[in-house]
Amino acid sequence: MHSKSLKINYIYNLLYQFLAIAVPLLTTPYVSRVLGARNVGLYNYTLGIVYYFGIFAVTGTATYGQREVATRQNDKKERSRIFWEVFIFRFFCVTIVFLIYTFFLNNFMLQYKLLFLVNIFTIFSWLVDVSWYFQGVENFKVTAIRNSMVKLVATVLIFTFIKNPTDLWLYTLIYALSNFAGNLTMIPQLFSEVMIVKISFRSIMANFRGIMELFIPVVAIQLYTVLNKIMLGSMSSATQVGYYSQANQIINVSITVIYAFVAVLTPRIAFLYKEGNMDEVKRYIRQAFENVYMLSVPMFFGSICIADLFVPIFFGSGYKPVIYLIYIMSFLFVIIGLGQLLGTFLIATNRQNNYTVAVSMAALINLILNFILLSLGMKAVGVSIATLVAELIATLIQVYALKDLINFKILNNNLYKYIVSSILMCLAIIFVRMIFVPELIALLASLFIAIVCYFSTLIILRDSIFYPSFKKIINKIKKQ
Repeated sequence: MHSKSLKINYIYNLLYQFLAIAVPLLTTPYVSRVLGARNVGLYNYTLGIVYYFGIFAVTGTATYGQREVATRQNDKKERSRIFWEVFIFRFFCVTIVFLIYTFFLNNFMLQYKLLFLVNIFTIFSWLVDVSWYFQGVENFKVTAIRNSMVKLVATVLIFTFIKNPTDLWLYTLIYALSNFAGNLTMIPQLFSEVMIVKISFRSIMANFRGIMELFIPVVAIQLYTVLNKIMLGSMSSATQVGYYSQANQIINVSITVIYAFVAVLTPRIAFLYKEGNMDEVKRYIRQAFENVYMLSVPMFFGSICIADLFVPIFFGSGYKPVIYLIYIMSFLFVIIGLGQLLGTFLIATNRQNNYTVAVSMAALINLILNFILLSLGMKAVGVSIATLVAELIATLIQVYALKDLINFKILNNNLYKYIVSSILMCLAIIFVRMIFVPELIALLASLFIAIVCYFSTLIILRDSIFYPSFKKIINKIKKQ
């Protein structure tokens, strides 16, 4: 099973991850105008609280299950056994969390009770989520196609039924149901993938330590992602949460392109590492760094060049503060891209303790900086700065933990090509903006010329990642 093409898996996972974030992003211009910044903030604020329940419902089962299934890809009985053990473990966790959540929504924050009530479907979605199994066997097609269809249906429903600010609860329900339905559609595919095997309570609990080792970093990551919105909403306002959420959404949807590639590496590297094939592991690491640089560096430069055009066109009036937040958070394209890549290497090579240290330190620093900067009245700007510092620290710690596999040469492999190409791209954007005055035309022209200029420069520089793929396409065209 490990022979599956990384390129095909990348395309499928890119589709899956992209739609998971891009569908909300597609509806954002409409929703931001219909619901307003305050209601967008309330949606993200309450969802952030719901996700805290999700931490304890999912624990570390997703990452642990994916890795363990990946190391047993070629043994149906063994991968079936680990599937049932992890699935039942999660079932127990979700059941307990559901009972606590029911008590919470009936006794706390009653002004948001309706939003919490419809998010019950979000909790159910965690129970039926088996995407980790399919990712473990490197079958990203199942998760991509089925979830994509559901996400597209959700988009149609939003444009059909969300008409005014009072529809916030309905907007929440549509996304909660889409997550549940998307995960539910994967269950039938399991019948041909796993077999019924005998397991015991003891064998289920044998996975406890491994799951908990990956549970701690999940908690830490949620602290400096979800907690950002909760602290901002508590110490500032829902409107500020709306500004931060919109800027963060732009960053996330772009990083999805990088994450989709990184995610398909986890099962492949886990398999090769277990087999002791270190030469292949190192080869994938070198290629992975170049891919991350090729995608993240132009995102950083490009967002700085066009944020002031993009925000008013995309979000509408009243979202000007988002421009400055994007300027600050644009560094995250490179930092998070590398961080996700390094985290994948640590988990795949059974170094989750180092991964835990990295994200825990980042969470602690993020928490402290959030409190200090919000107390100083820096609002969403303060949270953005705290996020940037936390992610940078996590990435640096992970680099140190992988010093035996990653050296300075690998870290800087062909980086200069992507920086040079991005600078030339920025100059082209500046030139285009001087010619075109209407904002929409200037934005579209800038995006087009940026893509052409960047990848043309990579061809001239004979980039080791993009140039071979471009050459193959040209050769196929010539043959035809």
